[in-house]
Amino acid sequence: MNSITIPSKVHNGTLVNNKGKINNAIKHFEGKEIEIVVKQRKKLRSHSQNSYYFGVIIPLTINAVSDEWGEIWDAHKTHDFYKTMFLYEEVTHYDTGEVIKIPKSSTDNSTIQQEQYHLKCIEFLKEWFNVYVPLPNEHLKLN
Repeated sequence: MNSITIPSKVHNGTLVNNKGKINNAIKHFEGKEIEIVVKQRKKLRSHSQNSYYFGVIIPLTINAVSDEWGEIWDAHKTHDFYKTMFLYEEVTHYDTGEVIKIPKSSTDNSTIQQEQYHLKCIEFLKEWFNVYVPLPNEHLKLN
């Protein structure tokens, strides 16, 4: 293990979340010299992006999966599916060279990363189900 990244927040000069995770992470380096770097986090995905994802992309996917595959998925399963497909970290086993995909959390995405993630989901819907996904500020007319 080379490094561990744990987000936190400072309020009144002290850490307010993930203290336990930070202390636990430090234990993994017992007996080793470490370097601690404190820096401001990148701007995370916006509330609007989150609303678009769970209000447009996820429901369209749920409907497409139901219509085309005959399966009933909820928002959680659909989100997990997309994370497995498009939002993961590849970890290589040192001895065997085996690569596994570990889904990451979309809450850690920057606004740009979240936009790229949305585009992958939108492309998937178009390719697999021929479903058009309106863009966030696109005005549509219903017939």
